[in-house]
Amino acid sequence: MLNKSSRRSQMEIFGLVIIVILVAVGLVFALFVLTKPKSSEVQRVKESVLAANFLNTVLQTSAVGCGKRSVRDLLHSCALVQEWGDSLQCENGKNACEFARDIISVALDNSVKEWGKDYEFFIEGSPSVERIRFSSGDCSGEREGFTRPEKVRPGFDISVTLWICR
Repeated sequence: MLNKSSRRSQMEIFGLVIIVILVAVGLVFALFVLTKPKSSEVQRVKESVLAANFLNTVLQTSAVGCGKRSVRDLLHSCALVQEWGDSLQCENGKNACEFARDIISVALDNSVKEWGKDYEFFIEGSPSVERIRFSSGDCSGEREGFTRPEKVRPGFDISVTLWICR
């Protein structure tokens, strides 16, 4: 027959075994949760970087056929005029607004659209540059992107934005 002290010892050991099992299950759960990559966060960061890199690249692109000015320079010229056709005229007969719009359209088609991403591209800050707007697919849901402010002259800025949509 078991005495009281041996029963108490068995109960204490049983309690310790339960605690060890609970701690082990907790550690396994924590290991799975902490090591699982957060794919949605990674995807959001990738899309934001993609949008920023696209804007940086397209704004630095030289516009061959318009005095080798950059797209940034063409947008600045376009932003300074009130009417679409009043901006700097390029060698091919197009004005700065039209030429910038054409270059941006080709760049979007050959990159973001080619990669199968839906997008929305727009510029704000002046009525003439606000006419430069592109979109592909449905952008009504979740999206990630980048807005790049551009100083046209002191006190006058435009914002160039690219949203990558999901």
